[in-house]
Amino acid sequence: MDVPLQPLRIPGGWELHYNNLYEIDPDESWPEDDARRWYFDEDLLSLHYSHRDRLVDVGWYPGWDLNSGGYGLVVFEEDFHGTQLHEFQTRSRTELVAELERILKEISEGKL
Repeated sequence: MDVPLQPLRIPGGWELHYNNLYEIDPDESWPEDDARRWYFDEDLLSLHYSHRDRLVDVGWYPGWDLNSGGYGLVVFEEDFHGTQLHEFQTRSRTELVAELERILKEISEGKL
């Protein structure tokens, strides 16, 4: 199965650490051994904005659990050990993308 990466509008100046966020929605009916579950792990996307020293991280928590899991988006000052500035959770990929693009723009404009 060839699944494309999720298109994202990322303002200039962001450094991409990794991108494993694909254009696929979870389906709880997939069997436990279905390879599509691997698209939903805890390390989906990591971005850093050095101008404001912000880290944005996206994952599916708990990883590969399509029944009780969901997307998590967090923003930290500096790195994972810094102050958490924002958190967002949803099971909807479209809601996640909208919030991610909103927060990247807000950080780029110096509002967070």
